[in-house]
Amino acid sequence: MDSLLHGKLLVPLKNSPAFQRDAKVQDKYKVNCCRARLNIVDVDALHSEPAGRRSALLGASVFGGRLDESFVVLDSRRNQQGGAGRSLDESFVVLPGSASALRQANSGSGQLRASAHGIPLQALDDCFAQLARTFELAFGKTKVDQPLCGECGSRVREETEAACAEAEAECATYEAALARLAAEDARPLPPEEFEAQRASALAEAEAAEAAALAAEEALAAALAEADAVRKEAGELAALEARYWHGFNDLQLHMRAHAEERDVLLRRIDRSAAALERLRRTNVYNDAFHIWHDGQFGTISGFRMGRTSQEPVEWDELNAAWGQAVFLLHTLAQACKLSFSSHRLLPMGSYPRIADRKGVYELFGPVNKLYCAAYDRAMVAFLACLKEFAEYARGVDLADPAPGAAPLELPYAVEGDRVGGLTVKLMFNKDARWSRALKYLLTDLKWCLSWVVARQEGRGARPGGSPNP
Repeated sequence: MDSLLHGKLLVPLKNSPAFQRDAKVQDKYKVNCCRARLNIVDVDALHSEPAGRRSALLGASVFGGRLDESFVVLDSRRNQQGGAGRSLDESFVVLPGSASALRQANSGSGQLRASAHGIPLQALDDCFAQLARTFELAFGKTKVDQPLCGECGSRVREETEAACAEAEAECATYEAALARLAAEDARPLPPEEFEAQRASALAEAEAAEAAALAAEEALAAALAEADAVRKEAGELAALEARYWHGFNDLQLHMRAHAEERDVLLRRIDRSAAALERLRRTNVYNDAFHIWHDGQFGTISGFRMGRTSQEPVEWDELNAAWGQAVFLLHTLAQACKLSFSSHRLLPMGSYPRIADRKGVYELFGPVNKLYCAAYDRAMVAFLACLKEFAEYARGVDLADPAPGAAPLELPYAVEGDRVGGLTVKLMFNKDARWSRALKYLLTDLKWCLSWVVARQEGRGARPGGSPNP
């Protein structure tokens, strides 16, 4: 339905300025779907008025809006009028058999109050009442809220047509079903067979209900089991988290332990290397280092001998003799050897040597012309050195070391001579005396090397003797 009119009233379907001046009418008469405001005009009054008055009414309408602002022209009216040049008021639907309230008001006593546009208010009330009744009747027929504008009517028509098409399709389906049933030779079952099928269906239904109940119970059990599994999974997740935390802590401790172990192993390696170095190092070699300094032999850095070109101080010479006596005495004690005719008395820089006849001082200063005691002390020391060398040779012969020959001094000792040079200072040249002392220190170094080799269990004897 495009539009509904009651009496000789026009029902505009879009917004109109008329309702901007009357809030009550504006709120009451709106299109229910799109909420467009209505504009109401008396068509009969338009026909009875002169052209100028009609134009004024068309321009103002009841509430001052233009008549041609939003009206729907029904197709039936278009067909009746036909052709061009129709006036605007010919495009509205006029319901016959209804007297115009506006015209009745004009033919009356003329005492009715008029609105701002010259239309009596009583006639407007009657028109609104008729309009409301028209909307009620239309709603009763269509079950669609009234009034409707053109767009809303089109939409309602489309919905109605869709509903009709759906109903027709449903009817066609029912008709097809009825035709199919009519085509079938359907006859009622005998009561016994019907009861049997009914009992079977009931049994199947009961079995299905029992199966459904069992399925529900199984579902409940499965849900409970799932809850238990989820709970257990949560506990396992917490346990796994604790495990990994513990694992990480253990890894950290193991890494720290490995680092500490590596540090200890490095310390052990360094200590083992130091120990091996210390084992290869003999205290005698460190305490009594025998070497040479030019034409002088040295022991612990002290030169032994003197010449006119290099007059060594007697203090240094005494210290050298003290170190030599102390070394030979220490070697004899290490071998548990007691000299047969002499006794060494190491006393620092004032060493002495004793025999059955007395004690001889082995330190200076002495006069070359009056140094018999000093010479006897040096000869006694040379005798002790020879006795120690003979003892070492005897040990080698009795218990030979693997791959080593018996000890043989590089400079033979005979009486007061070593290497053919006397160790006496009296009536001797300083150079020859210094060389004899150098030979003496060389033989002493060989004895020291023999002791070191025996203590380390080796038969080889280190070299490094001073050059003669």
